[in-house]
Amino acid sequence: MSKYASIIAGIALILIFIFTLFTQTLNAPSFDDFEATLAIIKRFYFENRTWKDRLAVLFLRHNEHRIVISRSVAVLYYHLFGNISFSNLVWFQNVFLLGFFGLILKIFADENKLSASAFLIITSFLFSFSFWQVSFYYWAGIQHFTVFFFSFLSLILLNEAVKLSSWRFILSVISATLAAFSFGNGFLVLLLGGFILLVQRKYALLAVWAVLSGIMLYITFLVDPNEPNEKETFSLVSMAKLLFTFMGSYLFINPPSDFLVYLNIIFCMIAGLAILIFWVWLFISGYACKKPLLYSLFSLPVLTGILISISRFSTKAAGGIAPRYMFFTSLIPVLLLLILLDIKVIKREWLGWFSVLVVVLWSAGFYFQRKELILMNTEITTNLNAWKQDHSHKMIFYRDAEPYSSILQWSIENKVFQLQDQPGPSPVPVKN
Repeated sequence: MSKYASIIAGIALILIFIFTLFTQTLNAPSFDDFEATLAIIKRFYFENRTWKDRLAVLFLRHNEHRIVISRSVAVLYYHLFGNISFSNLVWFQNVFLLGFFGLILKIFADENKLSASAFLIITSFLFSFSFWQVSFYYWAGIQHFTVFFFSFLSLILLNEAVKLSSWRFILSVISATLAAFSFGNGFLVLLLGGFILLVQRKYALLAVWAVLSGIMLYITFLVDPNEPNEKETFSLVSMAKLLFTFMGSYLFINPPSDFLVYLNIIFCMIAGLAILIFWVWLFISGYACKKPLLYSLFSLPVLTGILISISRFSTKAAGGIAPRYMFFTSLIPVLLLLILLDIKVIKREWLGWFSVLVVVLWSAGFYFQRKELILMNTEITTNLNAWKQDHSHKMIFYRDAEPYSSILQWSIENKVFQLQDQPGPSPVPVKN
């Protein structure tokens, strides 16, 4: 594929993504939006009056995570506009995706590996529809986009920092803090940042970074601990199935038949195992110390997969292809490409052919995954319309109706959220 054709194709993929974003985004809550957004507005503005109590609301855990950025953006939006628009929040969160895209381009340019074909490959994975739950719903995207944006920004700046008083180090510390408060895997940037400073022998910076890491890890894991719940017996086999599938899930296109899905998962597992072996080899071979920044960036999605496979092991291989997690894996082939170019396993001349294959993969994902997006939008709309007639109707099929019904009713009565009929196809009844 020629230089200009690759650039035009990459821009076209971005425009298709943006067009779909503006035509398929619902102004409606779904899944975690009830607890993580509407209930937070209630607790922050209506139930607490002192700033101490309000700050506590922002920092309370959501499951295993601290989602301070998600809650803060919603609180600020309500303060500015007097209501919550989920469509506007979704469009805002995708600004971080664009910013993250810019960071990846910068990394490739800094390594002198950016070309028209590389641009198309990066675009194909970062504007993929495989992680549609992250791109099109506030409850996922505002957490996942921000945690990787701030994590990558922090490591890039830290790699370039020399003095404690330098703006790069100060901004890196701020970015790492924001990453840790964005989502559960944000604390990984603290560990990987320490690795970079240790390899580079920046001991003064490392000492300060270690203090910050200790404080952040204490806040993340020890303050406001979750109540112990009954847990399933850990299964290493189940964890491995999830991990290997997760690591290769950037190859998952959600084909139309169960048999093809099964084959696609097997293919993902094989690719995922190969990625994990390669990641270990990079460390053993000494590449991790030679290029600590690239290795640390590559380690972020890998270590995220390990965390998810430990905490969600019971979902087995199916958990590895959950769209809400697949933004993290979209980085694996991009960073793998950069590293393979760096160690000269792949030549620049081959990228044209690779970009054609990647666009085919993007197209298949767009065709099949877009159907899943439309189906979920229809289900959400159907459930909300049914709720208007009967408040005992479940809006989340695996959860009791009452708490979500109560918070939605409260938000409508207090004009926090205005429930309107959503445009789109005629709703199909959904069994609860």
